[in-house]
Formats: sequence, structure tokens, C-alpha cells
Amino acid sequence: MNDKLKKELMWAIAVVVVLVGSATVNYVYVVGHEYDIARPANSPIPPNSTVIQVIGAQWSWTFVYPNGTKSVDALTLQVNHTYTLMVSSQDVIHDLLIPQMGVQVYAVPGHNNTVSFEPTKVGTYYFECVEYCGEDHYLMRGFLTVVS
Repeated sequence: MNDKLKKELMWAIAVVVVLVGSATVNYVYVVGHEYDIARPANSPIPPNSTVIQVIGAQWSWTFVYPNGTKSVDALTLQVNHTYTLMVSSQDVIHDLLIPQMGVQVYAVPGHNNTVSFEPTKVGTYYFECVEYCGEDHYLMRGFLTVVS
């Protein structure tokens, strides 16, 4: 085997190793965050689900609980209970991501998108906007607290 063929073979092997490694990392990330492709946004609201209105605005998230109580950049939920987030925006497009819950849903002005999920572990988790929405986009983050 000549040197040129050996170099080409080594490059081909290196590319395959990088691609397989990248695919493995992505697979572990998706499985580890429990994304549920069978639970798309805007599915019917499950029975016994508590609906929470979520309003994205430059540069905060407002949560409105069923009793009318509002919270900014902080969401508190009960463990092992189903919740449906009804998400909209009052200005530009936002994208709410709660990675540890496998939740990602767009906030679009004049439109409600819904996503349902059930927190199964007590703890504190972060959420953020992952759609660039202006100069202070980095401020659109907060914490989800799951309590017993």
C-alpha cells in the first residue's frame, strides 16, 4: 500500500470516528433529557392537567397560575402532577426551553402553543429562551422548582 493511500485511509477512519462520536454524544444527550417525540407541542390537553399561562416578553417570562397568581422568571410545580403550559408572546418570537423536563415550545405573538409534561423529580431546574429575541436575550432565563 503506498503512502498516499494510507493517508486517505487514515483520514477516512478519522472522519468516521468523529461522526460516530458526535452521533453518540447527541444520542446520549437526547435520551438523557427524556425528549419525547411522541408528545409534540399542541397535543390535546391531558385530563387532570393544570394549565399555566406563560407569556414571553423582552426580556422575561411571566407565569400565570390558574388562581391568577403571577410569577416572573420563576415557576413552582408539584412533583408527579401533569401540567400544560399555554405559551404565547407579547412582542417577538421566543422559544422556552426546560431541558431537564424535555420541554421546548415557541412563544409566538397572537398564538397559543401548548405543551404538557409531568415533573418526576423534586429539584430546581433552569429554563431559558433559546430564540434570539434582541440585545438582552441572555436575560430570559429563570428557575423551575419542583416540590413535593
